[in-house]
Amino acid sequence: MPEQGELEELVDYLAQSSRLSMMEARRLVQEVLGFLQETPESFVRRRHRALQSEGLSNAAIFQRLSAELPAWRFRAPAYSERQLRRMIYG
Repeated sequence: MPEQGELEELVDYLAQSSRLSMMEARRLVQEVLGFLQETPESFVRRRHRALQSEGLSNAAIFQRLSAELPAWRFRAPAYSERQLRRMIYG
């Protein structure tokens, strides 16, 4: 994680180079850092909820998650369907 000074420099840059206020730029940086710090487990739970809300069946969701995880921003092992279920349902 970047140091606070580096983050403030980024916030200043975003505010000066865009139409964002300092508060908006700070919030944007915090949102991006939060997004990048997501674990594979929280990604699986979040995507499961999103795909479920689209009406997909669990079988289709687990197949999709298995395909999406290797391409995501973190290195995630190849999870079995059982492991994915445990992440979601405990």
